[in-house]
Amino acid sequence: MPDPKPEPPKLKYRELLEGLGAAIFALDLEGRFIFVNPEALGLFGYGEGDIGEFVGQHFTKLLDPDQAKVALDLFLRGDEMRPFVLQALRKDGRVVTVEVSGAWVKRRGERVGALAMAWELVPASVPGPPAGKGRSLTDLDMTILQLLADGLSNREIAERVYLSPHTVKDRIEKIMRYFGVKRRAELAAKAARQGLV
Repeated sequence: MPDPKPEPPKLKYRELLEGLGAAIFALDLEGRFIFVNPEALGLFGYGEGDIGEFVGQHFTKLLDPDQAKVALDLFLRGDEMRPFVLQALRKDGRVVTVEVSGAWVKRRGERVGALAMAWELVPASVPGPPAGKGRSLTDLDMTILQLLADGLSNREIAERVYLSPHTVKDRIEKIMRYFGVKRRAELAAKAARQGLV
């Protein structure tokens, strides 16, 4: 008689979330962290011993100041979550560009918090600035450039990167100056020729 199949081990949700290879975090309805896994701590520059310093912190404390107000307004509005790109501030002050995807957590039809997953966006290799053009493009600029090349409007880009449409317009103008072009279509074409989008 063959041995009965062993039962698979039972995992608790917390063990599952802590063991995933992605940065996972949960927020309360005000936007404070109530759970983070070790990968999330590492992404934002915290060690496992820093969890008490991280949990309870409001998510806007980790954002570029230009994005914090827009992100908070969208979060509090409670619209459907979709993937978005943010400039996050690590514990050491270094800026990291992350893409975040999340969902509202509901109990009996009522929102009780949010669960999200984040990962660092690795910047594309950008050629150095043309002579006399100043510093190079940031990761956020590269994300905006990609979204522009995908045909999104300033308002749609703003919703994806948690900036105001006015700030997106300013950044696109900066990117156009960097590439030495005057129109969005020229910018998209030039970036495509250089293999950036």
